[in-house]
Amino acid sequence: MQTYCLPFRFEVALGLSFGESVRQTWFSLRPMKNDPIASQPSRRRFVKGALIGAAGTVALRGARASETKADGKPVWHPEEWRNKQEGMAYRRLGRTGFMVSEMVMGGSGPLNKPDKVHLHEEAIERGVNYLDSASHYHRGQSEEAWGTLLAKPGVRDKVFVATKLSNYNRVVDRLMDEVFRGLPGEKQEAIRKRAREMVEDRQVTKPGYFFPYFTRHGRGIAGAYEKFLVMKEYGFLSKWKPILEKELRVVLEQSLRRLKTDTIDVLHFPHGVRMPEELEDEFHKTFAEKLKKEGKIRFNAFSCHTDQPRVLSRAAELGHIDVAMVAYNIANQGSMEPAIEKAAKSGMGIIAMKAAAAINPIMEELKPVPDWRIQKLNHVISGDMPIIPKAYLWALQNPNLSAVISEFPHSEGIKENLGIVGKKVNLNIA
Repeated sequence: MQTYCLPFRFEVALGLSFGESVRQTWFSLRPMKNDPIASQPSRRRFVKGALIGAAGTVALRGARASETKADGKPVWHPEEWRNKQEGMAYRRLGRTGFMVSEMVMGGSGPLNKPDKVHLHEEAIERGVNYLDSASHYHRGQSEEAWGTLLAKPGVRDKVFVATKLSNYNRVVDRLMDEVFRGLPGEKQEAIRKRAREMVEDRQVTKPGYFFPYFTRHGRGIAGAYEKFLVMKEYGFLSKWKPILEKELRVVLEQSLRRLKTDTIDVLHFPHGVRMPEELEDEFHKTFAEKLKKEGKIRFNAFSCHTDQPRVLSRAAELGHIDVAMVAYNIANQGSMEPAIEKAAKSGMGIIAMKAAAAINPIMEELKPVPDWRIQKLNHVISGDMPIIPKAYLWALQNPNLSAVISEFPHSEGIKENLGIVGKKVNLNIA
């Protein structure tokens, strides 16, 4: 059965007929100024193809992931299966070889606390095999919740565990602030001015390209550019790297204890990349290599909500990042799909977050949802179906994704969300 991405002309037509401003709809599709992915092949996506699925064996959980071949290219690891169940569909997480369930469990929701873990056991029983968290979610309670679950007999060997070093940007920002505060006033203002110009020139916060997903999302973008300019001009001083590594190791050890595991399968850092240059410091690569050799982690990753096409494209070019978690949904597909395809071809595993956020935002300040988004989703996938599972079903028609991430707050939500895995649908394009 064939699946399709909406062509350019149809996206614009939807923008006109559904009442979204022509400016916003056009911006979400046209190449950005100074866009590194603008020269990529055409936006033909969702090509015909079967989902990955084959029997395999479970590798040792603590096995270290090798980094590169002799020619310097990343290693593609053999398939590794966990918790394979009837009724669940699985896809390969890029070169990691992890065969992950199409729907994976997120740990940022308000119910992800130690006394609510029983709500998630049903999902594992139905074949979900990937748990995601972060060191700062609910002040560590999210990791503690997964730790309570992982401590139960046999559960750790059924799932891949991912978490995020949430303190990375905070530590770097603090170190850059030390330099910035010591600069003359006129130099500080020059840096601020240049940061604003870069944000404007790249159109990072332009409506139709930037979509807020949480409270105050976007307010720190200019500050991130200021920190980058400080680092670019004054260098990442050698004395700072031991400080950064020491503080991150403390956070990592806390995460390991809370999760009750000795190895994290996928570690995200930075957590919440704000610009592509944040991935370019050599520290990322060398620190990940150290942790892999020590057996603390198996693969490295990052997450991103801001300027995602540039960030994801740059990560693919750098080559040492194994996995990315990015927001991808019915609203931002026009700008995201070329970068997702590029990253997948490079061997990165891609997990889509916020797949339902465009039509069901958590924050009240992001409501009401523009009517065109829901109308577009209902047009592309016809039929009577709850809107949230439909948003996940839409995302999973993209074969360049490994999985979509969801919260499972109650048993009915588990049944609805997992009811769409493995399904192929014809997307209406006219």
